[in-house]
Amino acid sequence: MARKAALTCLCLVLAAIAPASKAAAQTKLAVAKVANDFALSMVDYGNKLGTFQKHGLAVAVSRITQAKMVQAVIGGSVDMALASGATLAFAAKGAPLTGVAALSGPPSILVLVVDAQSPIKSLDQLRNRTVAVSNLGSLTDWAVSQIALHEQWPTSDIKRVSVGNTAARIATLRTGAADGAVVDIATALNLEERGQAKILVNFGDLISKFQNQIIYASDKLIKDNPDAVRGFVSAWFATIDYARSHKSETVAFAEQELGVTPTVASRVYDELMPGSFFSKDGRFDPAILKTMSQNFMEMKLLDHDVDLSQYVTSRFLPKAP
Repeated sequence: MARKAALTCLCLVLAAIAPASKAAAQTKLAVAKVANDFALSMVDYGNKLGTFQKHGLAVAVSRITQAKMVQAVIGGSVDMALASGATLAFAAKGAPLTGVAALSGPPSILVLVVDAQSPIKSLDQLRNRTVAVSNLGSLTDWAVSQIALHEQWPTSDIKRVSVGNTAARIATLRTGAADGAVVDIATALNLEERGQAKILVNFGDLISKFQNQIIYASDKLIKDNPDAVRGFVSAWFATIDYARSHKSETVAFAEQELGVTPTVASRVYDELMPGSFFSKDGRFDPAILKTMSQNFMEMKLLDHDVDLSQYVTSRFLPKAP
């Protein structure tokens, strides 16, 4: 009886220790995302599904601006980041981070909206107009400059006003301080549904060669814990694969996460998930990286052509089947 009681106690102790040990085995990662759009919200979706946990990771996600994200990586408080392709320019300037997976291609998630009652009906009517962007020299600013190039105007023929986040850009548009605003597609469709704005152009239709979003890892994490980087990248693509095959669940998540209606969430899913917006393998196209270096000079992020391939790596990508 005494032996049986001892064994029972031992089993209870082991049962109590097991969950704690499992939790302790998980590697904690501080992950920053620079926006709360549909694409970058997939990291939160992966957390909800438990995908990162299955890969031995405890992922804490924060939302910060690109500039603060770069500073946080330098300071060591951010391990990985989901950010724009333009962040590669900061790596070229010495920021200790490396692109470990291509996240999304042409910027189909970015659109330019005008007021629902605006007389502007086409791109050629934007000449000498003002468009609200996040910051001068940002991806939103550069995207607007591509309209001028498309129409064969000097880039100065479309004025840009830097106002900050999405809410500020929408407010600038609604007060009439700007004729247009660059926002993510979910926000734009939500405004359209309310009768407050209309989409004038999707930048994915205008810009075909660009790596819109990239998964970055700090150089410190790559050196100290490469398995954590590999686990994160694997979990990311597992999440995207799940989302592609589970529309209803993913739409329901997007509805809650983005604060949009079921109709808008479904339209965003149909626009971005089934096609080529999300990278299926995370591989970087050398030709696109070369084009991006030229883009960064146009954006004044770089003052000379740079081989950006030295700031990305494929070593953490899942092996091709």
